Amino acid sequence: MALHPFSEPISIDLLIATVGRKIELERLLSSLDAQTCRNFRIFLADQNPPGYLDDILARYAQLSITRVMLPSKGVSIARNTLLERADGDIIVFPDDDCWYAPDALARVLEAFRVHPTYGVLLGVWTTSPEVPPPNIVNGVVSRTGLFRLAGTCVQFYRREAVTGILFDPLLGPGTGLPYGCGEDTDYLLHAYARTEVRRCREIRVFHPSPEYNQPSTEKVVSYAAGRMHLLKKHSFPAWFILANIFFPLCRLPLDMARYGKSGARYRWQMFRARLRSWWNV
Repeated sequence: MALHPFSEPISIDLLIATVGRKIELERLLSSLDAQTCRNFRIFLADQNPPGYLDDILARYAQLSITRVMLPSKGVSIARNTLLERADGDIIVFPDDDCWYAPDALARVLEAFRVHPTYGVLLGVWTTSPEVPPPNIVNGVVSRTGLFRLAGTCVQFYRREAVTGILFDPLLGPGTGLPYGCGEDTDYLLHAYARTEVRRCREIRVFHPSPEYNQPSTEKVVSYAAGRMHLLKKHSFPAWFILANIFFPLCRLPLDMARYGKSGARYRWQMFRARLRSWWNV
C-alpha cells in the first residue's frame, strides 16, 4: 500500500496492557520519562484491582498517561480497546516488562523519515543495555523472518498501515484459552500483507530472557500451542513448521553451555510442547 508523507511533528501512541506487575511497569515508565523524543502519549490498559497502580502512576504524572480500567480478559482484548482510542502517527505496543534505550523513540522517528515507504519497523532487544545487539542485519524482513527477534516490544507501526487490524482475541496470555502467545506475530503478519517491514537494529529495547528466567511448564506449553496454532492459521509450509518444532533441539546444546541445566531443560520442554501441540492442532 502507498503511504502518505508524515506531517510534522510526528506523534507516537504507546499502548500498554498490564496486569500484576509493578516493578516492571515502573521501569518501563522510567525509561519513557528519559526519552529524548517527547512527542508521545501513553494509553494504559490497567487490568489490576482498583488502586493497584495508583502510587506508580502518581510518580509519573508528568507523562501523558490515559488509564483505562479493564477486566483481566487477555492482552489482545486490552490492546484492541486501546486501539479504539489511539490516533497517533505511530503506534507501539510495549510489553509491560520491557524498557527502552533513551534514544529509542527518536531513532524510530528518524528511521521512518529515512524509509517513508515502510509501514513497520522492527528494532532489536537484549536483556540489558550492557548486552550488545544480536548479529542481525538491517533491511527488509521476509515473512518467515518475522519470527526472529520480532516480539511486540520491538514492533513500531505507522497507524496508516495498520488501520482496521485488530489482535486476535483467541491468542495471547490471559484469555483462559490454550494459546498463550502468537498474538503479536499474528498482528505483524496481517501488517506484512499490507506493507513492507524493515529491521533497524539501532532501535534498542530491553526485555527479560526466558533462558535466565525459565518460565513454568504451563507457560511453555501454552506458548507452544499458540505458535503451532498461528502457523496453521497463516498456512505456513511444512518445512517451516518442522523447523519451528526442531529449533529448540538445535539450540539445546548452546543454551546448556551458556545457562547450564536450566537452559537445556527449557529447550527440551519447548521441543516436546511444540511437537505435542502440532499433533493436537
